[in-house]
Parts: sequence; C-alpha cells; structure tokens
Amino acid sequence: MEKIIDKDEMVLNIINMVSTITEDNQIINDIKQILYMNFTGLQIYKEETSLSLDVDCTFDYLEKYIINMKMNGCTKGSINSYKTDLKNMLNFVNKDIRDITYDDLRNYLAHGRFVRNWKDRTYNTKIVQIRGLFNWLYTEDLIKDNPAKKLKESKVEHKIGVILKPEQREELRCSCLNEKELALCDLLYSSGARISEICALNISDIDFINMTAIVYGKGRKEREIYFNAPTKVHLQKYLESRTDKSEALFVNDNAPHARMSQNSVRNMLKKIKNRNEDISDVALTPHVFRRTVGTEMINRGAPLEIVAEKLGHSKLDTTKQCYASISKETVHQAHNRYVS
Repeated sequence: MEKIIDKDEMVLNIINMVSTITEDNQIINDIKQILYMNFTGLQIYKEETSLSLDVDCTFDYLEKYIINMKMNGCTKGSINSYKTDLKNMLNFVNKDIRDITYDDLRNYLAHGRFVRNWKDRTYNTKIVQIRGLFNWLYTEDLIKDNPAKKLKESKVEHKIGVILKPEQREELRCSCLNEKELALCDLLYSSGARISEICALNISDIDFINMTAIVYGKGRKEREIYFNAPTKVHLQKYLESRTDKSEALFVNDNAPHARMSQNSVRNMLKKIKNRNEDISDVALTPHVFRRTVGTEMINRGAPLEIVAEKLGHSKLDTTKQCYASISKETVHQAHNRYVS
C-alpha cells in the first residue's frame, strides 16, 4: 500500500535535519528553495509495510514551529525562550497537540498565575508564545481548530522603576577598582544600550573618533549608539591593558578570556555596589542604567522621538510607558512654573 507524501512536510523534515548542522539562515533558506524547485510537479509516494498507527505529533510539530522561527530570522534568545516555555506548556497539558483545547490552555495559565505566581508581564509573554504556536499550526492546516484564538493578555500594572540618582551613580563609579569596571558602567549609562547589545559588541564595532558603536538590537535591527568622553577614556585604557586576542569588547579576566556573558555583567555590578554601604541597598541591574539615562533625557526636555531613537524603541508608546510615566520631577517643575 502506498501513501502520498505531503511535499511541505517533507521539506520541513529535511530542513529540520539541516538545521542540526548549520544555523545559517541564508543557507537554510537557499536549501528550502532548491528543494521546492526540484519537487515541483512531482508526486511522491511512501510505501506502507505495516498497519497505520496514530502517532503523537506534539513535539514534532513544536520542532517544525521552531524551524519556522529560525527561517524567519528570529534571534537565538527568542527561539530558546519559546522552545523552553512551549515545551513546559505541552508537558503540563500532557495531551497530543492536536487534541489540546481552550480549557487546557486556560488551566495551564491559571496554574502559572495562581500557583507559580507569574507577574503580569510573564503571564502575557506566555500567552503571546502560545498564540504564536497555535496560530502557525492552524495556518499550516496541522490542527483543525485554534484553541488559543480567544486568549487575551491581561492589563499590565506600570510601576515606577528604579533609577540612579546622580550621587548614586558617582558613588558607584568611585567603587570601581579598575578600568574595565569603569568602562562598563559608563558605557551602560551613556549609551543606554541593552545588556545583550553590550555583551555582543566587538572591538571593531567601536568608533572612538566619533564616540559611536554599532549594535544589533531586538529583531536583529542594526542601530548606532553613542557614548560620552569618560566612557571613551576608560574603554581605551581597558583595551590597552588587555593581553588577550579576543575580538570581544568585554572579556572575562581569567583565561581563556571568553566574551563576558550577561550574568557575568550582573555579577560584576553586584560586586561593585556591595563595596559601598551607601549604595549597597540599590536594586542595581544593567537595565537600571538604561532607564536612568532615558528618564534623565526626558526630564531635561528631550523629545520622546529622540529618546526612543537613542534607546532603540520601534514604537513610541514603549518609550511613553517605560520612561515618560516616571518623569515626575518634570511634571512638578512644570507645575511650579505654570500654576500660581
């Protein structure tokens, strides 16, 4: 007995195997196009030599979705996050993905909200991931109905985030023991770049003459960041002190001097602040520097469009929600100036 093989499914299976050999999206896309060109006009059959069994396609379908994310140029961080979180969801539901219902997804989300105490943003992230998976499965005709179509995000409570006061930032700088620590703190603040962007920087990305650098933000978007004169001085001194051959801008102190990870940066900041009792209680994270410079720019009258461009926000609403809402100092000053 022979069975007609779905060509799209066959291509996906081949691409799945190719992706274990290379992560180069250009190569993967080229192979996909070549396969479709050669399969055009062909009818492919598979000989069945045994009884058909109803096989659970759950993790096979998940893998196909992950491959689709890779082919669409999603970042490695996003792909790993989706893969881990969606696997957790599927393990929790413990059903064939084709049989998952709206109630199953609601039960999983309720467990996360009330048992695991997910915050609003975490809860909403899970919903976006689940919707992405099932929307794709439904569009590809791999499931008959979309159980995630009615899932909606909850309203997120916008709290005033921590920012560094000028004196706290100076105390932090005074607690630095070497040029590397000073360069890192100054670059985080003056550039307003994301920690992922800072860690990915290479020495060749830095333009010391114009005090700029090229980073790759969310969605692999290339953008230019800017830093100030103190950052330039300490970066140059830090690079002059290094004896390794790594291309990375920031490396670990110990051999083989690998590129600094995000966790390494967080640990360094923790050590710096713990040296000084005056700032030991500050909730210091890499993002605090970013939030601080964004807030200070708004407080000093910088247009939202300029702040959004500096921070790499694709939507102005993001800048409004994250930074404009915490610039109370500006509102207070305006009140004193305009209200008698």
